[in-house]
Amino acid sequence: MSLQKIHMVRALSGPLTPEPASSELRVMSSEDITQLGRLFLDAYIGTVDYEGESEQDALAAVQGAFDGEFGNFLSSASYVAQRAGELCSASFVTLWQGKPLLAFSVTAARHKGSGLAGRCISASMQALYQAGQPELHLFVSPGNFPAMAVYKRLGFKA
Repeated sequence: MSLQKIHMVRALSGPLTPEPASSELRVMSSEDITQLGRLFLDAYIGTVDYEGESEQDALAAVQGAFDGEFGNFLSSASYVAQRAGELCSASFVTLWQGKPLLAFSVTAARHKGSGLAGRCISASMQALYQAGQPELHLFVSPGNFPAMAVYKRLGFKA
């Protein structure tokens, strides 16, 4: 049984308090698709959002995001965190009903709780703010308490 997602919004008006700068962060590119597929699978296994997807399913979801399946992909506001050549976390931003949407935020299992998700999302918010966007939307599964804690800490409200 699929539960309805919780819609959260973060206003981007006024100065943002950015996460500490990090050389680990960079804008996402299509060259990351294969690694992002592996990251997606690793991030979702064992969570409330995991529905038995395979690595091929995860790769298809990533390709779909790049291809606009979840709204027009905003590459300039989508970030990855990378350590030693490995993608550890990512924030995918798309346009949903004409508004920026954090379509996906994923972090590798061994990096959860490290602050990388917050850094990626903060970088996305900063890029959107600089582009004149007034807010960022997201949807989160009820019961995904770790994600909700990150979103609330970053100022998102239901």
